[in-house]
Amino acid sequence: MSMNDIAQALTQHDCLAFIWKLVVWASIAYLLALGVLAFLRPASVNRFLDGYVTSKGINFLEAALRLVAGLAYMAVSPDMQLSALFFTFGAILAISAIPMMLLYETHKRYAAWAIPFAKRILPLMAVMSIALGALITWALI
Repeated sequence: MSMNDIAQALTQHDCLAFIWKLVVWASIAYLLALGVLAFLRPASVNRFLDGYVTSKGINFLEAALRLVAGLAYMAVSPDMQLSALFFTFGAILAISAIPMMLLYETHKRYAAWAIPFAKRILPLMAVMSIALGALITWALI
């Protein structure tokens, strides 16, 4: 099954194509807001990061949002610049969401390392978040 076949299956109706594109725009807004807030209010971003994997319910929500975002990138990718890159990005997000949903304890152990690391490199994370948001915006318009 090709990238275009999968994208077509995800966008069989115009309404779905519109919704997937909205999800990609929402992810851009998230990345840009996260990047800007990391510079303007780093303590708030640190508290936000501390909220990851705090319960099975939060973990499931994170994974579900990751799955939806991944499917959205896969669906919208044929209409984007660098479509193979964004399809692959979406596939990685979507596929990695499944074990996140099912392996809460493993994800929690990983977060115990990843969250303090992210806090230490918060300015770099901010720049990368803004840059990724800008790249996705460029690819989408």
